[in-house]
Amino acid sequence: MIEQHDTHTAAPRAWSVAMFERFWSDPDPALVPRALTEDIVGYWAGRKEPVSGKEAYTACIAALVAGLPGMYLTAVEHASNREFTFIRWVMHATGEHGPFEFTGIDRVRTRDGLVAENRIVCDPAAFKALAGKELPWISIA
Repeated sequence: MIEQHDTHTAAPRAWSVAMFERFWSDPDPALVPRALTEDIVGYWAGRKEPVSGKEAYTACIAALVAGLPGMYLTAVEHASNREFTFIRWVMHATGEHGPFEFTGIDRVRTRDGLVAENRIVCDPAAFKALAGKELPWISIA
């Protein structure tokens, strides 16, 4: 979600669509916290309540990556409006029924170059039909 550090400065680079694309081409949950504000709020499709804080947000991504080994996303469209970025993505994964593609949208709000809020919009029933299981983040406390 965010690159390590610029070779010329000690400060992390600001979050961007390009970083989103690089992260999701080969996702590593260990990289997620450095892209987030301390008070990040994530609204994940299918969850009754949002998740708050770096640890809970990262756990949702880790559950997705662990639940679908080899999964990756491609950003197919995006638009920005001030601190908001909208990204339509396509997930490529293999589930219990074999390979599948699944689409959704992230609405990312940044603050000081970090992700402060994310709303992940997708169809949980379609995911279950394609993957053969629930979205992994639904059951995280």
